[in-house]
Amino acid sequence: MEFKVLYIDATKRSYKIESVNNPELFGIVDLGLQVHLDMKSYNVDPLDPANPLVLGIGPFAGGAVVGSHRIVAVFKSPESRGLHVSEMGGAGYSFFRTGLDALVITGRSERPLLIRVIGSSNGEVSVSFSDLSFDELNKIYSNYAGLSGTKALTKYVVDMDRDLIVKNHARVAVVGPGAYKTPFAGIFSYVLDDKGNLTEVSDSASRGGGGSVMAQAHNVVAITFGGTYKRPNPNLSNVQILNKIAQEVYKKPFSQALLDKTTKYRFDPASKTGGTFGENYPHYKELVPMLNYNHVYLSRGLRLELHGKIMDYFWRPFQDEVFDGGKLTPASKNCGEPCPVVCKKIFNKVKIDYEPAHGVGPISGIFDIKKSAELVDLVDNLGLDAIEAGHFVGWIFDLIDKGLLNPEDVGLDRKPVMDPKLQGPEASKVNAELARKLLINLVSDDTTKVLKIVGSMGLRAAAKELDNLYSDRVAKSGVKFEDLLVYAAFGKSGYFTPNFYWSPGVLAPLFVLGKYWTDYSPAFREPEDYASAALRRAVMELLIANAGFCRFHRGWAEEALTGLYKEMLGAELDVYKHGLLTYKRIAEYQAKSEATPEPWESRKVMDAIASLAAETGVHGWEDAMYHTEKMAEWWNRFYKKLQEELNKVS
Repeated sequence: MEFKVLYIDATKRSYKIESVNNPELFGIVDLGLQVHLDMKSYNVDPLDPANPLVLGIGPFAGGAVVGSHRIVAVFKSPESRGLHVSEMGGAGYSFFRTGLDALVITGRSERPLLIRVIGSSNGEVSVSFSDLSFDELNKIYSNYAGLSGTKALTKYVVDMDRDLIVKNHARVAVVGPGAYKTPFAGIFSYVLDDKGNLTEVSDSASRGGGGSVMAQAHNVVAITFGGTYKRPNPNLSNVQILNKIAQEVYKKPFSQALLDKTTKYRFDPASKTGGTFGENYPHYKELVPMLNYNHVYLSRGLRLELHGKIMDYFWRPFQDEVFDGGKLTPASKNCGEPCPVVCKKIFNKVKIDYEPAHGVGPISGIFDIKKSAELVDLVDNLGLDAIEAGHFVGWIFDLIDKGLLNPEDVGLDRKPVMDPKLQGPEASKVNAELARKLLINLVSDDTTKVLKIVGSMGLRAAAKELDNLYSDRVAKSGVKFEDLLVYAAFGKSGYFTPNFYWSPGVLAPLFVLGKYWTDYSPAFREPEDYASAALRRAVMELLIANAGFCRFHRGWAEEALTGLYKEMLGAELDVYKHGLLTYKRIAEYQAKSEATPEPWESRKVMDAIASLAAETGVHGWEDAMYHTEKMAEWWNRFYKKLQEELNKVS
C-alpha cells in the first residue's frame, strides 16, 4: 500500500512529505515498525531524539467505516525499552483531513515546540511551528483560564488558533507536566465542540510512555491537526459495500451488526449498564484486583466483602448518575467521530473508564467513586498513564504499609489504610488525599529523593535502586521493593505493569504487554495452551490496531477485516498470516533492542498467577504458590511455545 508521510525534524523545525509505497505494509503499525527498523531506533535510548515518534491512522478512516478513526502511536518505549503501540480514540476523524497517513517526529527542539499540520482540499499540507519558554509552559500548566495541565495547554492552543481549528475541524494532541518528569506519560487529546471549546471527553495514547517520548526526546508539547481534505477512495463511503460484507459475515446489515457487537460498551438492556466501568465490576466480581493485588492473599469470603463495598460505594453511584433508572442517558458520549457506540461515560463531569478509575480506586484502597473521579481528572491533567499511575500509587502505599518506606520518604504525613478489613468511606477519604499528594509530589520540581528515583528511572529500575538505598529495611523485612510491585520484566531494565485483570496473560512472556495483546481472561491453563491462545489474541488485536480500529469495535471488525481490505482497498490479504508476520518482526525488533521477556522477578507476580491456579483448581498447579520452581517452569514452557509458534512463520 501507499502512505503519505510527513517527516518533521524538531531540531531544525523543517519537514518533508514523502510517499512510502510498500506492498507488504497494510496499516499504521506496519508503517511505524518499518520506520523504526529503517531508522535503527533499536540502537538508541528511548528518550534519544533519534527515537522516532510515529503518529498515524489506518486505511479505512475518512469514510463510513465507523470505529476506524483511531490515531495510533508507534515508538520505542521508555518503559519496556522495546517497540510499543498505543492508540488514541476518535482523533483520527480530524487527522485524515490533513491528507496524511502518518507523521514522524525526530530531533529535539531547543524550546517547547507547538506544531500545526493542516491539509487543504487539493491535497496540499501546511506545516508551521511556534514555541514557548519553559517558564511560559509551566505557567500554562499551573493555571490558564482556570484550568491546569493538559486541559490548560489545550485551551491555550485553541485560544491561539481558534479560527484555524474550527474552520478545519481540527484537534490538538498535547502532553502534560508529567511527560517531563516520568517515563510513563501519555499523549492526550480533548474532544472539541463546533466552536472549539473543550468537552469532558478526552482520549489518550497513554500506555508505554509515548507522551514522555514526545516531551523528553523531542520537546514537542502540542500538535494541532485537521483540514478540509477528503480521501479520494469512494469505496470508503460506500455503505452498500459495508452491508455486503456484513451480510456475508453476519447475515445482517452493517449497522445492525455493529450495534449487536458493541452492546457492552454502549448499553446492555439485560444488565442495564454499559461501558467498561459499568460492566466489569458485576461481571468479574471478587476476581477484580484490589489493594495493590494483595487480594491474592485473601479468602474468597473477604474478597466478596470487598467487592460488595465496590458495588455500594463505587459502582452504584456511577450507575445511578450515568444510567439513571437503568436507561441510556446523555452521559454517554462518543470519542469525536460520529459513532453510535457512545462508549465514553461521564460521571461528575469526568470521563470514567474501568482501568483509570480502578487504578486510583480499589487498587489504591479507594472505594469512593467521587474521590476516584477527582483523581482520574488529576492524572489526566498531569498527563500520566492512568494504569501506570495506579500501579505507582498502590505500590508506594504497599511499601509504606509493609515498612519499606516511611510516609515522609515520599512527602506524605501519614500512612495509607491498606488493611482489607478497614476499607470503607473513611479509609477512602484518607487514601484519596494521600494519592493526590503523592501524584503531585511525583511531578514536582521540589520532591523527595525516592520520587526523583521513581520519576527518572521508572518503577522496575527504581525498585532495584531502592533495594540498595534501603538495604537495611529490606534485610529487616525479608521483602524486596520489587516483591511488592506487579510487573513483567523486559531485558535488563525494561518493564510493563499490567492492565487491571487477575490473569496470567497480562504478565506472561509476550513481546508486547501493557495492553490487550494477550488472552486476559481470569483463568489458568497449561502453558502451551495458554501461549497459543495468547498469541492468537495478540495477533488479532494487532490487526485491529494496524487497521486503525477502536478495539471496542473488534467484535465485528475482526471477522470483517478480510472483506474490508478486499472490497474497499482492493487488497487480497491473508489477514491472520500478515498479523503473525508483523508480530514476529516486532519480536525481532525487541531482540535487537535487548528488550525481550525476562523471567518474573516479583514475588507478588508469581503469587498472583499461582493463586489463580489454586482458585480455579487446575490439576498439577494448585500448590504452585509454594513452589517457585513450578512458576519458573510455567514461564519457560510458555515462552518456548511462543517462540516455536513464531519460528513456523515465514
